[in-house]
Amino acid sequence: TPIDSYVQHPIPIPAPTDKIAVEARGVMLTKKEMKKMRKQRRAVTLQDRRDRIKMGLLPPDPPKVKLSNLMRVLTSEAVADPTKVEAKVRREVAARKEAHERANKERKLTKDERWLKEEGKRQKDEMKGVFVSVYKILHLASPSHKFKVRANAKQFGLTGLCIFHPSFALVVVEGASKGMKGYKRLMTHRINWNDPGRVRGEEADEEEEPDEAQHVGGSTQQHQQQSQLEAIDWSSNYCSLLFEGPIRERLISKGFVLRNVESDAEAKEVLGPRMESYWGLAKREGAVEGDVI
Repeated sequence: TPIDSYVQHPIPIPAPTDKIAVEARGVMLTKKEMKKMRKQRRAVTLQDRRDRIKMGLLPPDPPKVKLSNLMRVLTSEAVADPTKVEAKVRREVAARKEAHERANKERKLTKDERWLKEEGKRQKDEMKGVFVSVYKILHLASPSHKFKVRANAKQFGLTGLCIFHPSFALVVVEGASKGMKGYKRLMTHRINWNDPGRVRGEEADEEEEPDEAQHVGGSTQQHQQQSQLEAIDWSSNYCSLLFEGPIRERLISKGFVLRNVESDAEAKEVLGPRMESYWGLAKREGAVEGDVI
């Protein structure tokens, strides 16, 4: 290569963190400081309302009569006809309570509004970065465990992939930091991997005898599943976190996919070239001398 006076500058490649929008965090206040500031704000608002009432811009508030201060506020009327005054006060109390509950109901979000609010929070959290976690489960044969792994991923707004291999199961999930934190606690603490639970519908079969013509197939399948669960040594079952960290973008676009494979080649093909290293990591984890990886 000839030597000259020109300098070759590499093409700048944007870093993955350039897309992460970090908001400036406000001043963190203690509980005592938050109460003090709230008290000051409410005092200013109350004083402003009092000034407007004094200037005649707002009508004065009606007296807030309760049963506890009835005699002090309506002394002469209460002495003259206490029954009538008590009934009037009770009506006013009921009206104030009804207005309060009606205002709360009007402020309450609908189901669609709550979903939009949660989705907005999830998207805002995802703008801070996408993360991935990889779990290895020795026995993922229990229907209860399968449901929790799949359903909670959906509830936390995560996308993922679960591969069932004769040796173990591999779970890969991607999503925002808050959902990943909750899912990690589920996998490592909340689920008891040594307790497979019971097959759904077995208790109902024991309590009442179903019609043999309609339920013999389902009952037989449930007993087969229960016998398979009993054949597994659940005392040695475990779930280990193999890897967690940030990624540039989601590799699993949507949903939580379940796949059954019979060989390592099929598993790597399902994972794809960008995630097949997770399978090698799972095979190396817990391997002892003499095992073929």
